[in-house]
Amino acid sequence: MEENFIYLFGFKLMQPGAFITDQLIAIVTFIFYLQLKKHKETADYSYFFLFMSITSMVGGFGHLLYEYAGLPLQMFGWIFNAFSIYFIEKAAINELADGKLKNFLSKAINFQVVLYLISIFVFRHFMVLTINTVIGMLALVVPVLAVQTFKKEGKNFLLIIVGILLSAAPALLHKTNIGFSIFSAKEISHLILIVCFYLIFIGINNVFVKKLVLKSSETV
Repeated sequence: MEENFIYLFGFKLMQPGAFITDQLIAIVTFIFYLQLKKHKETADYSYFFLFMSITSMVGGFGHLLYEYAGLPLQMFGWIFNAFSIYFIEKAAINELADGKLKNFLSKAINFQVVLYLISIFVFRHFMVLTINTVIGMLALVVPVLAVQTFKKEGKNFLLIIVGILLSAAPALLHKTNIGFSIFSAKEISHLILIVCFYLIFIGINNVFVKKLVLKSSETV
């Protein structure tokens, strides 16, 4: 835990800047959830943003109140991340036409969730979340969506893929001591992550929502 804190009403609050940027992520991703939950086709993507919002909100308080709640509150936030990754994996798997492969991967991500939750309590370290995210996003979601895009079946997931790939940069920056003016590496990484989530949201909107709007206008 970084020794970056302020005192407010007698309470020692850790990493206030990271708390603020975490809450920004929570607000933005919750707005994306509200937009995508309106459509059946984007339900799984909406839950990705919903659980990411909860993860960020709880994680922010985990940082802020670390002096009093310690690691358990942070770990509580990490638990929700499992379901965020699960739902974007599920959304990607739903794009597959091969029933056997879809069934296999569905079982695999169910096992992944269980393994992740066990690992969180065994190792009690943020690295577990990082590894789970890399496996889910880079080893499953990106390849599946890339294949579907290059099949040229009318669905271009490129913007979603770009958003996911760029989200690796904040994860790397998060581990450095690089800062800019009043912003620490962690705060900068959070702000970049908001941009990445925005790209993913716009990509989902372009693939599904705009198509729904066009279809509905054609039937009028």
